[in-house]
Amino acid sequence: MKEITFKLPDELANKFELAMQLTGANRDALGEEFVRSYLARALQSAADEFRVPEAPKPNPTPVQPQQTAASRTAQPQTPPPTRADSAAQAQNQSAQGRQRTTRMEWPEWGKAINRIPRWARNPQQNNHKILRAFFELKHELGNVTLDALRRRCSDPTGHPNTYVPHFDNNYSQMKFDNGNSHGKVFEEHDGYITIWDRISDTLQKYRDFFE
Repeated sequence: MKEITFKLPDELANKFELAMQLTGANRDALGEEFVRSYLARALQSAADEFRVPEAPKPNPTPVQPQQTAASRTAQPQTPPPTRADSAAQAQNQSAQGRQRTTRMEWPEWGKAINRIPRWARNPQQNNHKILRAFFELKHELGNVTLDALRRRCSDPTGHPNTYVPHFDNNYSQMKFDNGNSHGKVFEEHDGYITIWDRISDTLQKYRDFFE
């Protein structure tokens, strides 16, 4: 492992430290995620810069049938749009724009949905062990805290089936959905860990594999 350091403004650094304490995130895991995300954007930008644009293909001009005076008279006239119609159209376009923005910013939103079936069938996989530990604690205590989950996953003698080396690194990769993360599964609220609503239905289908 190679250590890389960089400087931040005092105010930004203080906020970062506070966020790390509140979320319990691992500094090295976040640093790795930021670097991977940067590399993905940089390489994509470089690829776009050297991509040769395709020549536009000519669109054939449709042949319009000739209209006679009688057909023009018989054709129904479209009434001009009302103010309500214009407002509804603008609202629909705005909603479509937000959807396009969401898809562009989060191209892998909910990607754990496709990974949970593989995790479920691989008991030796770290994501499987963390989920197993979560459901065990959920059954025993009713609510799961980060400290309790960390202890359960850091006990190779008492709980070998849920032992995960470098727990903080693996757990943090299950709290984000962007970049090269494992896929968002967990959220933290008031000190307790919960399952992200987006993937909850899929996880429930395979819950028996983790218990």
